[in-house]
Amino acid sequence: MGPPIYLTLGYIQKETVFSLKYDIWLSFFISRVFVVILLFGLVPSLIYEDTFAQVQAQSTSLSAFPRQEVNAGIHNGIQVNVSAHTQSKADYKGLLDNSSDIQKVTYSSNGKKLNATLWLGGEIRGIPSKFGASTVAYGILVDADNNPTTGKFGVDYQKEIQWNNRTRSWSSFLVEYSSPDHFRTMQLQKKGIAFNNQNYIPLSLDLNSITSPNKYRVLFYATVIYNNNSKIVLDLTNWVDIPPPEFTISTLPDPVVLRQGEQKDIGVQLKSSAGVSTTAVGFTPAENYSDIKVEFNPDKTNKSSFGEVGAPAPFRIVVPANAQVGQYTIPILVNISTGSIFPSKFINLPKFNLSVPTQGYVSTKTNLTVSVLAPPNIGEQIREFWTVYGSTITILLAGFAGAFSTYIFDHLKQRKKVKEET
Repeated sequence: MGPPIYLTLGYIQKETVFSLKYDIWLSFFISRVFVVILLFGLVPSLIYEDTFAQVQAQSTSLSAFPRQEVNAGIHNGIQVNVSAHTQSKADYKGLLDNSSDIQKVTYSSNGKKLNATLWLGGEIRGIPSKFGASTVAYGILVDADNNPTTGKFGVDYQKEIQWNNRTRSWSSFLVEYSSPDHFRTMQLQKKGIAFNNQNYIPLSLDLNSITSPNKYRVLFYATVIYNNNSKIVLDLTNWVDIPPPEFTISTLPDPVVLRQGEQKDIGVQLKSSAGVSTTAVGFTPAENYSDIKVEFNPDKTNKSSFGEVGAPAPFRIVVPANAQVGQYTIPILVNISTGSIFPSKFINLPKFNLSVPTQGYVSTKTNLTVSVLAPPNIGEQIREFWTVYGSTITILLAGFAGAFSTYIFDHLKQRKKVKEET
């Protein structure tokens, strides 16, 4: 248990002295001064309380967000043979292996608590020891300051629900790390936790207990350790940024403008409000949204740069001749890779260097804006033609004029010479 909390109660001593020997006018003056002092003392406190409430509400709104979802994949955990000091992809042949397979994580926050649900590939057994497990654990790692040098290899807090075969019960705890070797237990619950063959586990984290950060990141994990530590199966998600970043797309050209009956190839790049480069592994334009046809990656033979971080994604936009003139906002669904690096040293295994890759995917929706114009009239066609070819034509005309003038000059000079000779 954590250390006791000592509360120190201060006191305010008030002493008021009134004398009835003062004249009436002096008493009246003092009463007015008292009222002024009272008002000036009360107003700042009201202003402070109102300002504090506004700041507190703003802080809560910054860290509150609706339900989000991370796709962690299926059967992509790792398996460790402790005695042989080997690591491999989990084969999911053990009786409880699937209960450690995190397939999706849904999470949300009201600004005071982070609530998450780990959706698993198998059922959680109420007494895992009956199925050969000595320890089963589900938890959250928290990097409260986005600093890899603080806490235990960047992990500042850890919330875990654990089955321990020695106590033959489920327990929950929250710890804070100051270094890889030092931690303190902040919360410990040993009773009232039970599971009955469900394939999900809810996790809740009180944000007040971890300094109520406005920006932080978390990582979800699940593990099964079989008897005698003969086999460990571990599955982790990627690091998840909180609050979730917002994604937008930029285009080249910008803006995207097409005429009725025209088609154009453009490049699309995904941008994150967190300032982190992301890889979009798939774009899905909304179907039948409008007459405008948006095709993702139409050139199947040229993928040399697509898929790289920051590389543009190719789109082809086709506007029918009968499309309505105006601006279109076309929703685009984007599947984003969120692979990240987990501090493998956080897991202490004797005489073994564990390598833990993490990978996840999140889906989001963003918008592509396309403006459709009517076909150009004769005047606009001439202007567009001159805009494209005007400089070339000017150069050609200038060259022709120069050559022609030279010819005329030479011709006149030759005629003058012939005339003088005759």
